[in-house]
Amino acid sequence: MKKFTFLAGLFILLSSCSTIKIVDSWKSDDVSVVKNEHIIVIARTDDQVARQRFEQEIANRLRSAGFNATESYKKFPAISVNKKETPEEVKKYIQILKNEGFEAVVLTVLRDKTKKIVTSETGSYVSGGYYPSYYGPYYGGFGRYYGSVYSPYGYGYGGTYVPVETRTYTSETYVLETVVYNLKKADGKQLVAVVTAEVIDPKSSSKLAPEYADKVLKSLK
Repeated sequence: MKKFTFLAGLFILLSSCSTIKIVDSWKSDDVSVVKNEHIIVIARTDDQVARQRFEQEIANRLRSAGFNATESYKKFPAISVNKKETPEEVKKYIQILKNEGFEAVVLTVLRDKTKKIVTSETGSYVSGGYYPSYYGPYYGGFGRYYGSVYSPYGYGYGGTYVPVETRTYTSETYVLETVVYNLKKADGKQLVAVVTAEVIDPKSSSKLAPEYADKVLKSLK
C-alpha cells in the first residue's frame, strides 16, 4: 500500500450497494464564485495511477459543470503532492500555484483509516460520520491545511471481497475528504467547501474514482 489514499485509489460495489457514503458536507454562501476561477485539482497520493484517476474524474466533473479545472499531475508531473512539508515549503508551493495562474484548489486527502472484525451473514456494512471545526483552525486557509494533512495512511488498496455467507473477516473503512479553497482570499477565509465520505472495503481506484467524483460534485452544487 503506497502513501496516501484522497485521496486520493478506490472502490467497487458490494452486494449491489455502494461502498461510498457522504457523511458530511459544507459549503460557503459564495461557493459559486469559484466557478469563475482557474482551479487546480490535487489528489494527495504517491500512487500515480490513483492520483491521475481521481484528479481526472473530479476535474472532468467540474469542467462538465462549467468550471475551469486542471489536473495537478498534468501541470506538475514532477512534484510530489503527498509529503509532509515545512511552512516555508508550503508557502513556496502556494506561490508556484499562483504564478501559474491558479486561483482555487480542490484537494482530496485520506483523513482516517480503521479496521474492525465483522461477522456477516448478509454482506451488509455499517458506517458513521463527523465535522468542520473538529479538525481545528487549519481549515481556514489552504496553506495551513495543505501543510498539516498529507494522508499518512497510504493510498491504494488490496484484499478481495468474499461472497455473502456467514463468516468473520476484517473490514476496513477509509474516510476521504475533498476541500475547496479560494486562494484569492486572505488566509483564514479561503475555505469554500468540504465534503467528507466513508469508503468501506475499497478495491480499485478505477472503480471508485468516478462514483466518488459524482458524489463530490453533487454535494458542491
